[in-house]
Amino acid sequence: MITRIGLSFKGVFMSYLTYESFTARFIQVTMSSDQDGIADTSTTVLFDTVTGDSGHGVSISSNLISLSPNRHYWGFGCVVIDRTSTNDSQIVRFFESDGTTQLLPASGFFESLLPFDDDTDSRVLQFSVSPSSTQSFYIKTQSADGDIQSDGTHIIIIEMS
Repeated sequence: MITRIGLSFKGVFMSYLTYESFTARFIQVTMSSDQDGIADTSTTVLFDTVTGDSGHGVSISSNLISLSPNRHYWGFGCVVIDRTSTNDSQIVRFFESDGTTQLLPASGFFESLLPFDDDTDSRVLQFSVSPSSTQSFYIKTQSADGDIQSDGTHIIIIEMS
């Protein structure tokens, strides 16, 4: 972030250029195997692998993704599902660590929707947060049945600290 501060004294203008430096880190969250036979109820996506640049603050335990405090995160990705039929839409949402409270756009979490009549598209979910304490969440698919494919299901995270 660049900030310019200007002072004026009797026609003399002084300017100071200040900036904050951030380190950007790249992180990827994936599944190690397919998740077969999901029902059309709310199903936690079995993310189990985190890889990334040294020093990142992303961790995963029992499919619960956690972000370290005092850093900024921008994440995006998709959950690829081979649906049994296209009669139902597939909705992918973020949920708090209690597993039942949905995280909403007002908190920086944006769901994805694959419409019921579309069987060849994938939709992007995303988040943009700067937690002051550890932020943990699950990603769940809802309203569609079929198989979640590990090939293509991922979350890419850019961390700024």
